[in-house]
Amino acid sequence: MLIFIRSFIFLSVISLQVLAGAPAVKPQAITGLPVNETFVLERSAGKVFHLMLGEGEYLRGDIKADHPFDAIISMDDGQALRQLSRPGSRDARIFFQAKTAGVYRLRVAAEVQETAFNLQLNSVPLKTKDVKPTPVLISEEIQKAFKALQQGVASDAIWRQLTRNGTPLVETLEGVDDKQRVTFLWRGAKERVLILGAPGYRHDPLHRLGDTDIWYRSYELPSDTRLSYQLAPDVPQVAAGGREQRIAILATAQRDPQNPNQWAPDGVTDIYAVKSVLELKDAPSDETLQGLQPIEEATEYALKSLKLGNTRAVDIWVSEQLGALGSGKTVPLAIFFDGKAYQSKVPTPRILHNLVAENKIPPLVAVFINNPSNSARVKELPCNPDFADFMAEELLPFVRQKTGYSFSAGQTLLAGSSFGGLASSCIALRYPELFGKVLSLSGSYWWSPSDSDRPEWLPAHFAAVEKKPIQFYLSAGRFETNYGESGILSSNRHFEQVLRLKGYSVKLEEFSSGHDYFHWRATLDRGLVHLLGKKH
Repeated sequence: MLIFIRSFIFLSVISLQVLAGAPAVKPQAITGLPVNETFVLERSAGKVFHLMLGEGEYLRGDIKADHPFDAIISMDDGQALRQLSRPGSRDARIFFQAKTAGVYRLRVAAEVQETAFNLQLNSVPLKTKDVKPTPVLISEEIQKAFKALQQGVASDAIWRQLTRNGTPLVETLEGVDDKQRVTFLWRGAKERVLILGAPGYRHDPLHRLGDTDIWYRSYELPSDTRLSYQLAPDVPQVAAGGREQRIAILATAQRDPQNPNQWAPDGVTDIYAVKSVLELKDAPSDETLQGLQPIEEATEYALKSLKLGNTRAVDIWVSEQLGALGSGKTVPLAIFFDGKAYQSKVPTPRILHNLVAENKIPPLVAVFINNPSNSARVKELPCNPDFADFMAEELLPFVRQKTGYSFSAGQTLLAGSSFGGLASSCIALRYPELFGKVLSLSGSYWWSPSDSDRPEWLPAHFAAVEKKPIQFYLSAGRFETNYGESGILSSNRHFEQVLRLKGYSVKLEEFSSGHDYFHWRATLDRGLVHLLGKKH
């Protein structure tokens, strides 16, 4: 049975219970969008929604569950299109645009017996027209291509010439050693192509080459640029605009098919999950990621918080060299927010193992704090006093009890990126007697509470209170120049100035990158060595 779903119809709310031992759920009829459905699946069961979509139709929604699950969108013939869930995740956001009209499948499957789900799904109203960017010619290769087009050369031949060595195009600049010209390319879009990721921090549009279906955009970038990116053809033009338009890019953003250098940060390999990467000649080395020998494994625990009213996974990793110290010894401790990402997108255990083996940092305990859900992350990490209390009153005693080691503020480090960097500084300020070091990668210091009348609340708060015994390592990307009222780069510079004027020990490093795990994985070691290295 097919479920036919069209745009802008009426709300359909269905509740379904599928108990343990029941057969897999067959597709049900739903009369329209939006959809808000709750159901329970046994581990062996799956639920399939058949969606009849028009060409270009854009779906937006989310799936939440009380246990990890698997969710995927495929063609009606079973051809997989997009993996929605990530390993170990209990929620997934849906951004999907139908390339052609037809029937699509959304399949949800449980990993744990009797998993409860909630699915919300909407068809988003779209604009009918779009303003096209004015073409700009910078790259010498693009100028040659434009001349060839004017001379009647076929677009197929031009495309073959442009992509003969893969993409993006990288050209040297005469007389300039610290910059290179980079040109991103796409073929096949009808209306527009946007860049997701640096250097197009505002989702820069590509330009059409004449009247062909070839698209391009050139930048002059520092020669130490290291970044990941995706290209998004024919992004849905959402009628609502604003934030909804900005995140609509996720519906079509995908790897650059002509770039052989790719990265699957979550281990998912469909075109929407894989990122393309660019490393120019002087990019930071990622040598601390290397190594084939087995390393110490993290142990996963479930930690129930009475203060926060939720339960999360906490992974604890211990350097093998600590085994000889015995119970009760005081050892260094590093705590990482967004813990799953800092074990997959950034292979932190491998980095720590290598740094310890090279005698660059002492043996230590590392703790990876995982988010119960995306919504919990947004609520807990931005300077939430309850979350800070959880860290001090529940997490630290838990880690002491599980490892048998003790920890001192002077050798206890909080680390994270984006909101994780912000949380590290907030929590250290609230509990400097427990957390004496902050490693912040692209910290979101632009943030302010909803009741504040100014941006960059935390730097102002540090300026207003007495100095605490905290040491800081900050980093930011040179392409992180636009986020709300205050850019990440500018707010990190401001925070560093505030800390320095207050007398804090602080180091700020800037890199030619964006808001990007691919960059953070290559430079995390710099902060670890600065804060935990033996010179300290």
